[in-house]
Amino acid sequence: MANILIAVSGSISAYKIADLVSELGKAGHQAQCLLTASAREFVSPLVLETLSGRPARSEIFGPDVSGTEHIELARWADLLVFAPASANMLARLALGLADDLPSTVALASEAPMLIAPAMNTVMWEKPIVQQHLATLVQRGAQVVQPASGLLACGEIGMGKLAPIAEILTAIERAITPAKPDLAGQRILITAGPTTTAIDAVRYITNHSTGRMGAAMAEEALRRGAVVDYILGTDKGVVRPVAPRGAEGRLKLVEVRTAEEMAAAALEKLPLVQGIVATAAVMDYAVAAPSASKLKRASEAIALDLVPSVDVLGSLRKAAKGQWFLGFAAETDDVEAHGKGKLEAKGLDFLFANEVARLGSAGQTGFAVNTNAGLLFSARGERHELALGSKAEIARQIWDLIA
Repeated sequence: MANILIAVSGSISAYKIADLVSELGKAGHQAQCLLTASAREFVSPLVLETLSGRPARSEIFGPDVSGTEHIELARWADLLVFAPASANMLARLALGLADDLPSTVALASEAPMLIAPAMNTVMWEKPIVQQHLATLVQRGAQVVQPASGLLACGEIGMGKLAPIAEILTAIERAITPAKPDLAGQRILITAGPTTTAIDAVRYITNHSTGRMGAAMAEEALRRGAVVDYILGTDKGVVRPVAPRGAEGRLKLVEVRTAEEMAAAALEKLPLVQGIVATAAVMDYAVAAPSASKLKRASEAIALDLVPSVDVLGSLRKAAKGQWFLGFAAETDDVEAHGKGKLEAKGLDFLFANEVARLGSAGQTGFAVNTNAGLLFSARGERHELALGSKAEIARQIWDLIA
């Protein structure tokens, strides 16, 4: 079991960390809480001390603080967890400041770092906040992305602390050595949406953010694979973050249209042993996009849509011995449609999941952190994967097919 240091920043979601500490204790881990001065305004140190069985620290100086306590804590930790991580804490960590106990311990530690941000949507979306987070990721930090929903301020948007269950899963993944069962494999992954232009300024796309593809790529990298990642880009897409030491094994290519995705994927196909097709490719393209902006009119207009290139079908047709895992997002008859696609495309495996109908919300599918579904194989196997984070679903899929 692991020694886990939990650094709590000033956020209304700080009270949720009591549940995190409790669950870590039940799993047999040792938790040590560090609080910023602001965090003490949101959660009682006594609660965290009672649940962890260790004093909740927040002071750098004082009669009960040794001059080397930050070093001792830094060496004790097998993992540093910053949850919730405020915008202020992200800035201090990115800049290497050491003006409170959590940031001082972080600077003195060589343990891996896991960050679960939480803040108002406007703060979260500020370029400087994203820049600080990107800096930390480049240095090897892992991130549990915030969730979207009703915030404490009454606004709705991205910025809620990720569910405690998701943070627990990320902690277990961070402290569990990865299976090297994909070492020596080079894998092509397609992910994200594709777009089709209407005119010079407008286009059609879908709700995919590429989260599932990113999770599949990150888990494959943890297991030793080289990943060629073809990402359809749009606003809000999630890019995979290579684990520490695996940065050179991630080859990222960004595209926009289905045609560009097919061309990029076909170029990489001869180099790989397997294909994971998570991309939500537009099935139709605008037949004749306007080269200039279409002006607003008072009468209805019609768009002529034609079938776009079948990216997965093109790869399957050109394949020479590679294995294939496809993904199917369905609104109804998930099992029937999933099995149908597995057979029609000639795939080795297919993961089928439900997406919400128009006007509804769901816990699986596009633009959410969780997923669930059915994994089928060409040999007739059927595995039901219960609701979990997309990282956990990716781990289970790789366990079954690797």
